[in-house]
Amino acid sequence: SQVGYMVLGIATMTPVGIAGGVFHMLNHAIYKCCLFLCGGAVEQASGTPELDELGGLGKKMPITFVTCLIAALSISGIPPFNGFVSKWMVYQGVIQMGTTQVDGAARLWPIWLTCAMFGSALTLASFVKLIHSMFLSRLPNDLKGVKEISPVMWLPMVILAFLCVFFGIFYHVPLKMFIY
Repeated sequence: SQVGYMVLGIATMTPVGIAGGVFHMLNHAIYKCCLFLCGGAVEQASGTPELDELGGLGKKMPITFVTCLIAALSISGIPPFNGFVSKWMVYQGVIQMGTTQVDGAARLWPIWLTCAMFGSALTLASFVKLIHSMFLSRLPNDLKGVKEISPVMWLPMVILAFLCVFFGIFYHVPLKMFIY
């Protein structure tokens, strides 16, 4: 679904939409890497990748929990994270396309905008379930001995989560340095 935002932003053929689509590519690499690292950390610490066998790891793995939460909120397009900024730029590009262009696809801009916003809502819903299943539900007895992973593993997650926040608040930095 995230590639859809990239394609939609570029397809608007508006400056803000194209910049938003390209910025979303950068943001996607950041938060998706963080999410994969968090998933690997949970699997490493718990010994299982099965969501049904996990739960309550938020207290046992607080660094992993916080970094996963930040990346999940970012991919869902929640402010003040980087995913919000790039999705907002794509939304603005869709609106601008609809108000400045007259071809067939541009006339359907309310549909594109609604689908994009609905996609963000579904992404948030799926990550609420994931966060709850791994970190917030009841801790199974066989996971009572789980501990936070080593700094060698959590440091990259912390750096990526920091970038999710930094690029969300100071979005002009990556836009000026990499996008424009």
